[in-house]
Amino acid sequence: MKSVKDFSLMAGAMTKALAKRISFNPDSDNMADILAKYPKLIVALNHGPMLGPLASTITLNKLYMENGGENRKPIVIMWRLFYQIPLYKYAIQYFTQVDRGLNFDEFLAKMTNDGFTDLFVKPEGENCNYGNGLDIQPFLSPRFIEFSLRLNTPILVLVHQGSENWAKTVPVSKRLDRFLSKLPPKSYDRIKETRLLSVPFVLKRLKELKVMYKLYQPEITADDLNVDLEQQKALLSKEADKVRTLMQSMVDTLKKT
Repeated sequence: MKSVKDFSLMAGAMTKALAKRISFNPDSDNMADILAKYPKLIVALNHGPMLGPLASTITLNKLYMENGGENRKPIVIMWRLFYQIPLYKYAIQYFTQVDRGLNFDEFLAKMTNDGFTDLFVKPEGENCNYGNGLDIQPFLSPRFIEFSLRLNTPILVLVHQGSENWAKTVPVSKRLDRFLSKLPPKSYDRIKETRLLSVPFVLKRLKELKVMYKLYQPEITADDLNVDLEQQKALLSKEADKVRTLMQSMVDTLKKT
């Protein structure tokens, strides 16, 4: 099990290659206080474009290293199909600290019993393939809220702005819908709503990577989930929508600075 410090050498090299400067918005919460107060955290990140997680990686390492979090041990939820790609899967295993795509209960067990302290999740998931990299896309699942409730710890909501420059936004004409309708329903729905595809482009060094973070405490408790599955989903979705709204407001703030 690797700590934040164990990743720091590689993250430092990535930082030099990817961003001339990482700036943290002064209206962010106090990270040193957060790390000192909460031995475990759920960290919900905006995705940005497909390559956006690279920005999150260098951001989180810098933030933790500079605020007393060098010994924390993170685990990452990643798209499970990445673990099936030859060679590439080894890099994914290294960074996520798991060897395959785990389910909810398995991640919960690792956070509860295996010494991991921080669970990193990007709720937009593959919806990052649609839109402009700045508009927060619908979350694939609200269950990161459930992690927070089951572990009795708040959610650190962290967003970055700048990685949208690593993609090109391609408009999708309605004239293509008769062909696109053969895609999986969720993909087709996202195209119809956004009319935009996000296509990875040049991984150029950013002049500035802007970052903002806020602590979010769900308004429901674990006891509130003692209802049927449909009611659970509704409660979790309502909380997740609040996080998405918060994420968007934070990204909008970064765009203005």
